[in-house]
Amino acid sequence: MTIQLLASLRDLQHRESEKRSYFGIPELDALLPLPLPPPAAAALPQTQHQQPPLNPPSDDLWDPNSNPTPALALGIPAKIITSPAQKTLANITTRSPHPFPILEFISPPPNHTPSGSGKTSLIYLISALAILPSTFSSVALGGCNAAVVILDPLAHFNVRRLAEVCVCLVLSKIGDKGRLEIDLKEKIKETVRVALVHVHIFRPTSWIDMVEVLKQMQEYIFDGARHQSMKRRIHSIVLEDVDAFYWDIRSTSVSTTDASTLPSPLAAASTTLTKAVLSLSTSLSAAILLTSHSGTSNPKTFRAPIPLSTSWPAHVSIVRLAIRRVDVLRYAPGISVEEADGERGQRWEVVKRGRFECWKVVGAGGKENDGGGFVFTVKDGVDVE
Repeated sequence: MTIQLLASLRDLQHRESEKRSYFGIPELDALLPLPLPPPAAAALPQTQHQQPPLNPPSDDLWDPNSNPTPALALGIPAKIITSPAQKTLANITTRSPHPFPILEFISPPPNHTPSGSGKTSLIYLISALAILPSTFSSVALGGCNAAVVILDPLAHFNVRRLAEVCVCLVLSKIGDKGRLEIDLKEKIKETVRVALVHVHIFRPTSWIDMVEVLKQMQEYIFDGARHQSMKRRIHSIVLEDVDAFYWDIRSTSVSTTDASTLPSPLAAASTTLTKAVLSLSTSLSAAILLTSHSGTSNPKTFRAPIPLSTSWPAHVSIVRLAIRRVDVLRYAPGISVEEADGERGQRWEVVKRGRFECWKVVGAGGKENDGGGFVFTVKDGVDVE
């Protein structure tokens, strides 16, 4: 009866949330599939997470200057205790439509865009909107007042940069309304400081390490003695650079007697990863964001080196988004030196604007821009045009 009641409350909350957006970025939310009914038992773990901790943690702010400890060094227990309700939840998710967004961000190979493709910048904006409050000095910010989890194997995620994006987002929302506030700067700093406490960063050092972190993440999240996010929901779980351990996986040895019947190391790793993130997404009611580089520079055939596309269950709707820097047009053939010099300033302005395009890839090898998309710029903050 308790599970049914909580499931009904979750369903009511989900229907109400359909009137709002998930990421708070209209252009990105427009690319998501239509809302689906949540699994019947999805409310229980999230409701447990929202209960106040028995032993409130200290109010120390995580120091962004310190090096985040590899996930397994945080003391996550090796064994996870599964309750009967969680077992029921696992059975339900095998046949129910998955209600929470799962996005795969794919960019050109690193040698194609050495200056960066914009994936992490977009993650900064999504994370800022997730952790910031809904209002600031009576001005709507659009924040979710939630928490995010980041798995960052290549240490690309920079907390100071996230803080800059948060500050720029607050300033863009308050505009002229905040100029009369004498202590505005201190208020913004405190708001951002409180928000950053709810960013949980793990830096696995191997593929086995990353899978183990995912498997034990739920127990970490529900342990109020180890963080300050017990009263917040988990908005998103971000797996940066999923392809970071590509060669590590490929080098996995397979017994010669079973090699003909077993799946390839990449296929097996893909299946393991999708199962782990689906379990987390369901138990924590959170979105999943995965980023990787494509193995080809052709935007019409962007695909991740690890074949995740073949591992997702049929009931899961995946949104694949290609991201790349907007190219500056080349000089026209036969252009004179004077004309080229005249265009140089305009071209440099385009480069400084840091424009990136993001579009939805439909199906395997989908056509370029066939699923809609948007353009965003990266300066002090991150803004969608």
